[in-house]
Amino acid sequence: MNPRIAGVRLSMLFHLYRVRLRSHAVQELLAGSGIAIGVALVLGVLVANTSLTSSAGQLVHQVVGKARLQLASRSQEGFDQRLALQAQHLPGVRVAAPVLRENVAVIGPRGQVAVQLLGVTPAVELLGGFGTKDFGPGGFRLAGGLLLPSAAAGAIGARPGDRLTVLGFGSSHTVPLGAVLSSAPFGAVASSPVAVTPLSTAQRLTGLTGRITQILIEPQPGAEGLARRELQRLAGGRLDVLPADNELRLLNQAARPNEDSTELFAAISVMVGFLLALNAMLLTVPERRRFVADLRMQGYDWRQIVVMLAFQAVVLGLAASAVGVGLGDVLSQVFLHRVPAYLRTAFPVGTQEILTATTILIALGCGVLATMLASLSPVLDLRPSRPTDAVLRDREGGSEVISHRTTAWVSLAGALSVIVIVGLVLADPDLTIAGGVALALSTLCAIPGLFAVLGSGLRWMAERVRSSALIIVVSELRATTTRAVALAGIAALAVYGSVAIGGARDDPLRGLDANFTEYLRTADIWITTGGNDLTTNNFAVDRADLNEIASARDVASARIYQGGFLDVRDRRMWIIARPIGDQPLLPASQLVHGDRRRASELLRTHGWSAVSNGFASENHLRVGDRFSLPTPTGETEFKVAAITTNLGWAPGAVIMGTADFHNYWKTEDPTAVEITVRPGVSVPAARDEIAATLGDDPGLKVQTFAERQAQYADDSRQGLQALSQIATLLLIAAALAVASALSAAIWQRRARLASLKIQGYDTAQLWRALLLESAIVLGVGCAIGAVFGVCGHALASRWLRLHTGFPAPFSVGLPTVFLTFTLLAIIALSVISLPGFAAARAPARTSFQE
Repeated sequence: MNPRIAGVRLSMLFHLYRVRLRSHAVQELLAGSGIAIGVALVLGVLVANTSLTSSAGQLVHQVVGKARLQLASRSQEGFDQRLALQAQHLPGVRVAAPVLRENVAVIGPRGQVAVQLLGVTPAVELLGGFGTKDFGPGGFRLAGGLLLPSAAAGAIGARPGDRLTVLGFGSSHTVPLGAVLSSAPFGAVASSPVAVTPLSTAQRLTGLTGRITQILIEPQPGAEGLARRELQRLAGGRLDVLPADNELRLLNQAARPNEDSTELFAAISVMVGFLLALNAMLLTVPERRRFVADLRMQGYDWRQIVVMLAFQAVVLGLAASAVGVGLGDVLSQVFLHRVPAYLRTAFPVGTQEILTATTILIALGCGVLATMLASLSPVLDLRPSRPTDAVLRDREGGSEVISHRTTAWVSLAGALSVIVIVGLVLADPDLTIAGGVALALSTLCAIPGLFAVLGSGLRWMAERVRSSALIIVVSELRATTTRAVALAGIAALAVYGSVAIGGARDDPLRGLDANFTEYLRTADIWITTGGNDLTTNNFAVDRADLNEIASARDVASARIYQGGFLDVRDRRMWIIARPIGDQPLLPASQLVHGDRRRASELLRTHGWSAVSNGFASENHLRVGDRFSLPTPTGETEFKVAAITTNLGWAPGAVIMGTADFHNYWKTEDPTAVEITVRPGVSVPAARDEIAATLGDDPGLKVQTFAERQAQYADDSRQGLQALSQIATLLLIAAALAVASALSAAIWQRRARLASLKIQGYDTAQLWRALLLESAIVLGVGCAIGAVFGVCGHALASRWLRLHTGFPAPFSVGLPTVFLTFTLLAIIALSVISLPGFAAARAPARTSFQE
């Protein structure tokens, strides 16, 4: 028995849609492509925005296994390994597994990769961590070698049995690759930058003999509180007792600015993607209205027609959205899913993509909802007062014309909405995401008014310029139609999103470049362990070599710089310990509160530091206030000399003198050596001489100020790569959507173009007219989108400064606006040139077939 829906057989619904596809296949294909592009944008951004912490959560839980607590070091030097044995015998403790975690670099046949080295013992097998169940009953049998994830091994071209070079703490060691962890059994570990090895091997590679940085604790059942108290007694105020998965909490806080900024731009992109799909579907409305009129004349009632329209919308929406989901998945993997470089500095964050059913359903829902909403317009023709054949008699599309009164009211509503949106966002920055979406919608309100003004100008120009193409364009744009507004709206949304996102991305880049330039300009030459480390990796330097460098003829001075990361509650703070000879001690462009000259004097004395504004706000600190830090020697009190931005490290930073760092961290190992050369000396020549003094050990890297500045600039851009990719993807997707929509609109007008041939116009004239009209429509949309995009950029940039703590000085960025405008126009016009030419070649008899 054939099922029925509202009195219409399901087979009839399929039959009618097949008939439509046969007669309007190109139109439906173009509409579907617009929907697919919009859905791809939605899914790609959503996946990129959710994968980072999700994959990190999987990694952390794989590493800690059944552990619930940990005893953690407050410095790279760690603590005595014998504490693990003492912890094992504490009341309430079932398993105590020692771990050494240090940042190293591994060099293979085809390159170098930075990883976090994890030195473990067989005790970790009792916790079920690191996927030890997959090693078999023998547990770890690495024979002193490394276990590398497949992602890291593939990056350096390493295979089991290869000899690899490990760079750690300023020295290099050779170690065999014992095994490669594939993604099938090991999940997130296989795509994360970690390397697992026996504890003794890790201690040899880092030079930390008898030291560990962490003890993972599994308490006895029901005895977690007792175990925690006993561990705190053992820690003695010099170590941290934390949840075993505390790394994830720290990562969530560190990644929050990236996620918040990506969330802001993802919301804009998702909305733009949805509207692109909606506008693509709206271009099919004139033909669907004629379809409704045909059905009414054949005797179908309004319920049956609504069911048919809804069925066709759902089928088209699902089919196009399914294609969009596949395309979006590819885009997220190839372009969007990249871990910010600054996070890799302190966390072993992997690149595993997390594609959830919820994300797929949201993307599919956007596509189907767009098609359903676009189908509401033909439903309005079902009003009893509407003549059955009114649309069929409207051969010139008069019913699609927007009246002057409507244009005026819509323009006024758009202007008022912008004022209200800006006012609300300035009053409450938390409304920035909603404000950005509302501002994008407001761009559509400004388009009819600009079209009305442009139409008058074109008519005036046509009276004075003899151009067949211009005459055709004036006749087509003599009135503002919903079709023209929809086409311009796609371009406006594309430019709006690209300008707002691209501009807000460029602002923090300028701020970070200024910050790191001031941070690095204290020295002409830097000696570090290299890599993307924010100068936080310790190394042992031969004092004889250091004295030889300092006394060299071309060297004016050599100073030891120290630093590292310190976990302060839920923040992994960047500790910057400046030697007193540095000029300047504080970056002037990053100062938020305080006097730079006075603060620099205080930092050269005992007990003063500068803190970032996020940390200061959280702890209600002002200049001169006291606060404490959990240093390796215990809780230590400092006074606030100044308040800065976060200096490019999202959780925040603390600047102090090296004397305080040496006193409270109890280490003389530098994380860098700063060298100032004498006036008139060639810096590259001095660099080469210093490198020769240090020898050919790859564990240390000698860089000039310019070289290290370029490295930091590259890292900054990687940290904001997600925003760059979203802006680029939005522009490309929107340009293709514009081209698709314009192509669909041009194809629909073949009959109109054919009728113009009867009037004496040839193919070349019609083709030029189509390109000119398309350029005008694009120009209207792009102009509106650029103006509103700059406004959105200003609001987003302000939000970034307030919510992330990153330096983000606002600048209009006219080159970015112009480049966005130009790229969209070039892509769209290039794509439509061929279908435009095909439509212009339509024979005159086509006008009698429609």
